[in-house]
Amino acid sequence: MAFFRSLETIKQEEDWAKNLLDSGVLPSYKTSYVGIGALKNSDVLTAVSIIAGDVARFPILQVNDSDDSIGGDEDVLYLINKKSSEYVSAYTWKFSMMVNALLTGNAYTHIKRDPRNRGPQAKKPLELEFFSPSQTQVYEKGKKIRYKFTPENGQPTIDCDGADVIHWKFFSNDTILGRSPLLSLSEELELQQNGTNTLNKFFQTGLRSGLLKINKANLSKEARRKARQDFEYAQEGARGNSPVIVDATMEYTPLEVDTNVLNLVSSNNWSTSQIAKALRVPAYKLGVNSPNQSVKQLQEGYVKYDLPFYFQPIASEFQMKLLSDEDRYKYHFEFDIRKETGMLATDLATLVSNGIITPNEGRAEIGKKADDNEDMNRYQSTLNSVFLDKKEAYQDKADLKGGVQNGKVFENDSNSSGT
Repeated sequence: MAFFRSLETIKQEEDWAKNLLDSGVLPSYKTSYVGIGALKNSDVLTAVSIIAGDVARFPILQVNDSDDSIGGDEDVLYLINKKSSEYVSAYTWKFSMMVNALLTGNAYTHIKRDPRNRGPQAKKPLELEFFSPSQTQVYEKGKKIRYKFTPENGQPTIDCDGADVIHWKFFSNDTILGRSPLLSLSEELELQQNGTNTLNKFFQTGLRSGLLKINKANLSKEARRKARQDFEYAQEGARGNSPVIVDATMEYTPLEVDTNVLNLVSSNNWSTSQIAKALRVPAYKLGVNSPNQSVKQLQEGYVKYDLPFYFQPIASEFQMKLLSDEDRYKYHFEFDIRKETGMLATDLATLVSNGIITPNEGRAEIGKKADDNEDMNRYQSTLNSVFLDKKEAYQDKADLKGGVQNGKVFENDSNSSGT
């Protein structure tokens, strides 16, 4: 089945989107497993909030490939770090993009560019306009992928080339459309929902579940069903430990509740662990204990090894859509996580004192700005270290206490008069 249709095909096949929904290529918002409906699950809500918040809070840097210096286009960095559009902050924009990318597999933003064709500002990004997946249509025209956005305020439809669209997707099998990780969690989410329903049913019915015995009667199948329905109707509206009313012909015996089953339902965290695994979130953030590791170790591992799964596609998309062809050969984007994973001050001091990095490079490692002092860009070393091939000559000069050197006679300090 083709993922896209040409304009002519779209007019002929009005149910093309339904086919994609039925096949699972596009997630359906009508189910509780993907889309906004998945947020009804507290574990999914927590995991999505954590990831979206972490991606949105880390600054994005433009780095020079030649010397790893930080700089770049200030206007572009302002859009992705401070204010994305007239009414939306960069944090809110990135948060919303992440939520949609996780829940539906795709997130879209239209890049409004400078209309000028000449000059240094020509075609530069001016604003990033967010559109939800329900407002976006992706189609093929002339072997090129195009995007059509339908604003909710009644404005004209926007039809643009892929170069003017920021499209976030973290799992894709066709390089064009993304798939939500929640599509693989339908069984886990259903199991968790069934467990919750079991607990709700127990607390709603309380001790009213039991054995109803009709004295001195030989009831047929239909009569037994009728007796049960009449009994349930008589007890309708009762909750918890409400009294059970029977007549002389009936004998009611409450059934003992196996609390082990309830404990199993309430303590089962397997589904929660699966949700954390699929979304690449440490299980401890969802309330599941992680033995043999401290919270600091878990957090550092999460930032270093899990979040890059989301960081790299975003940075790559920014490089493709926000940089010119010329700048792409010189710069790349990075998420600044140094304040979370920066080296210890003692380790940095060792690197600086041994001439491995300059003091300003050490400041950069912990997210500090470079100092204007020129000496901060010089390599440093202690007077106690010397190259091996110069060691003997240096020792002869430093430890000379007498003798002849270069034809001159030196005296020991202890033998000098000092006057």
